[in-house]
Amino acid sequence: MNLASLYHRASAVQRRDSKQIFQEYIKVMKWRSDGHDTLIDIGSGSGNVLMEYIYPLLPPTFNTVLSTDISARMVEFARHNYGAIRRVQFEVLDIACAELPQQFCNRFDHVTSFYCLHWVQNQKRALQNIHQLLRVSGGDCLLVFLANNPIYDVYLELAKSQKWRDYMQDVQEFISPLHHSSDPGAEFSKLLEETGFVDFTVEIRNEIYVYDGTQNVKDNVKAICPFLERMSAALQEDFLDDIIQCVANMNLREADINTKDFKFIAPYKLVVVYARKPNEFLSSMFEETERAAKRLI
Repeated sequence: MNLASLYHRASAVQRRDSKQIFQEYIKVMKWRSDGHDTLIDIGSGSGNVLMEYIYPLLPPTFNTVLSTDISARMVEFARHNYGAIRRVQFEVLDIACAELPQQFCNRFDHVTSFYCLHWVQNQKRALQNIHQLLRVSGGDCLLVFLANNPIYDVYLELAKSQKWRDYMQDVQEFISPLHHSSDPGAEFSKLLEETGFVDFTVEIRNEIYVYDGTQNVKDNVKAICPFLERMSAALQEDFLDDIIQCVANMNLREADINTKDFKFIAPYKLVVVYARKPNEFLSSMFEETERAAKRLI
């Protein structure tokens, strides 16, 4: 994920889905009456989705947008390309960290995240931190990430081979935690409830993206594949060729079987989550009133 410039160019599916979903949910999100909203984006990567599709739709008087990513190189790339835009900040942040930096806690009205949380194995910890990012007076989040994708099956298949297994011993760390779930919506809903979110919806969308040609597939894999940086340049090309062959063997192609170049048809399940953090002041007052009422009974 550190190939920021390549990811910036090759993230067509992320741009398409994120733009469409934010345009849908902007009408649902709870915007401040004074227009002074603050928003933090988790896993912004190269910054193109946030700055080109989210930022232009925000209330014109918003206070702050914070772009974050676990990769310092991604953050620096985003800062270099978008740092001159007003009221935007860029910081390194691991959303699954054991303890959030204090300056981020209880600060934001909105949390967004597009195509990030499938990289996070401890999704409950990520949700706890997202909850803590939102103001004590309440806020909301819009989270979009993969439940499953055929590239995960490709990784798992290649990791079995003697040729690649030494480079992919930790392959499970890079597979979405929901990839094998029989009911990803229910599983994630349970996590939202356990971490204190309310009024949430979890939608599982069946999507398809067609990659136009094998080089397009390779460019996208190069941008996101965590195993390539462990290999020499020559081995990287060999690995990418084996990915293409694996895709062909899985019948995820649109062409005659003898054609070397083909379109890669990728069916995937996308998790779309909207959830709110309740006003903790009001919640504590309500709980105290209930306790007082019980004492009088």
